[in-house]
Amino acid sequence: MVTGDAFLVILLLIIGLALFLLLGNLIACALLLTGLVVIMLLGVPLPMFSMEMFHIVDSFLLIAVPFFILAGILMREGGITRRLINFALLLFGWIPGSLGAANVAASMIFGGISGSSVADTASVGSILIPEMIEKKYDPDFSAAITAASSTIGMIIPPSIPMILYALASEASIGRLFLAGAIPGTMVGLFQLSLVVIIAVRKGYGKEEQETRMSLLNIVQALKDGILALLMPLIIVGTIVVGMVTPTEAAAVAVVYAFLVGFFVYGELRISKLPALLLEATLSTAVVMFIVLGASVIGWILNYWHIAQLISKSLLSVSSNPIIMLLVINAALLLMGCVSELSVNILIFTPIFLPVIQSIGIDVIHFGAIMILNQAIALVTPPVGSCLYICSNLAKVGIEPLFVRAAPFLLANVAVLLLVTYIPPLAMFLPNFLMK
Repeated sequence: MVTGDAFLVILLLIIGLALFLLLGNLIACALLLTGLVVIMLLGVPLPMFSMEMFHIVDSFLLIAVPFFILAGILMREGGITRRLINFALLLFGWIPGSLGAANVAASMIFGGISGSSVADTASVGSILIPEMIEKKYDPDFSAAITAASSTIGMIIPPSIPMILYALASEASIGRLFLAGAIPGTMVGLFQLSLVVIIAVRKGYGKEEQETRMSLLNIVQALKDGILALLMPLIIVGTIVVGMVTPTEAAAVAVVYAFLVGFFVYGELRISKLPALLLEATLSTAVVMFIVLGASVIGWILNYWHIAQLISKSLLSVSSNPIIMLLVINAALLLMGCVSELSVNILIFTPIFLPVIQSIGIDVIHFGAIMILNQAIALVTPPVGSCLYICSNLAKVGIEPLFVRAAPFLLANVAVLLLVTYIPPLAMFLPNFLMK
């Protein structure tokens, strides 16, 4: 059971976060301010707290985050993203709802490079949403499939959220990346099937010019996009075989995106680099402030042994893996609706790790479960960031957009349950390739 001191700390954290958020602070600022106020009220020595804050961000693994962000930006500006979308259009131009199917396929490919669902939403959505609307797809459906498919970006390796999970759990990032490959592909295939079913029922795609696959078209598409398609293989492959660390692989991705965009495709301009570097810096700053704020709250929970107390309380209810995994999934899905995914990963991973380890769940398997949960949260109001990006791109309201996205989210939930209760779906590739 939770002791009186622990209960007081939890109460102060909840009140502090609610108050600072109501005052209009961003989530990162609210977390930092709440943490600072709580440690001052409870008499924690500030020098100790300062040293812990420095230790939190002093991580070689975290350096991969700005590199992956910059790689995604260089892909967009260097023409790599557009070529990936063109390749996806060729693959699915012959089926009903081909633009919707290409949207899902592009997200799967793009997710294998940028590691960010938000980057996927902005890059793919800015190109395909206007084109889908022009070809007589409903705006809310166009936005819904873009938002839902972009969740694949953080499941298929590489993945920035997986890096944060590795930071919180000390798990192997290479094994984590491999654990997301099959679940991410399953989400994509489930969503592709739904697109075809909905397109047939709604008559989507009648205004599109039918594209027939031919050897000539395939050769031309591969010739134009082969360098872009090789990028995810280079990133993940070099990590799996042990040639580079994830951070080094992210740096290689930046160099690769620059060389291809500048020298091969010729679309990247040196004059744009300062603005692109500034964009990457600002995006990185947002992520790092959230990481710092969430880690501060996590440190407070650990300092008062609250994580261990919560774990013991959960295990006192049931030690049945089936029931416990269902409870944890429900809790993560609920928190995903009201909190930012980085915060959830960094705070709840240390809380749930003792529980899942005590019931015999592998930390890599749980990482796949955690990431699948938080991917769903990107398209659930009131916090879902991908939902708001697509709402702005398509000029549609959040409510109708969420309603149209619901079937695709159910596909995500189906994959989540399958991965939760059939561990080989997540563990086969890590065990096979990285014994």
